[in-house]
Amino acid sequence: MALEDDIHRHSGVEASAGKTDEPAGFDAIYRSEVPSLVRFFRRRLGSYDEADDLAQEALTRFLRASPVTQIATPQAYLRRIATNLLRDRAERASTRLAELSVPLVEGLDHPTEYDQHRELEGRQELEHYGTILRQLKPKTLEIFLLSRVDGFTYKEIASRVGMSVWGVKRQMLKAIAHIDQHRRNR
Repeated sequence: MALEDDIHRHSGVEASAGKTDEPAGFDAIYRSEVPSLVRFFRRRLGSYDEADDLAQEALTRFLRASPVTQIATPQAYLRRIATNLLRDRAERASTRLAELSVPLVEGLDHPTEYDQHRELEGRQELEHYGTILRQLKPKTLEIFLLSRVDGFTYKEIASRVGMSVWGVKRQMLKAIAHIDQHRRNR
């Protein structure tokens, strides 16, 4: 209800009169665009709750911009906002991906004196991770190795393997989740 009050206030619509000075007032845009925004987000996210939240966020951003800027095509502007919200969400997912990343061999950078027991443990650890990596699908393994071993960026990997950047990120998420799950189950 607060969003509708903001719409009425910003569009010059009197609550009691129900009239607008603009041909396409915010109330009309709200009523016509919210369902399509929710559908737009739901198709891409699969969650009605997230879709509804993002639709409200898109309208909030639209309301913040519209009193300052004269918007010739409000529907197109809303679509741009919605697309940017999805892009921002994907970038946040990429940041979460980096936070979930785990080193394959912890403590590798600490030099110690030669110890046969540690060497044996190291070989067993490498064999364990080799087994885990061989369980990945070939494309997922290739993407993971290009990122973690060869140091390519997701954009470079995407162009190299013929996928979108989002597809590369999704494959990396699968690989990291698989490795982390099997690392814990050892």
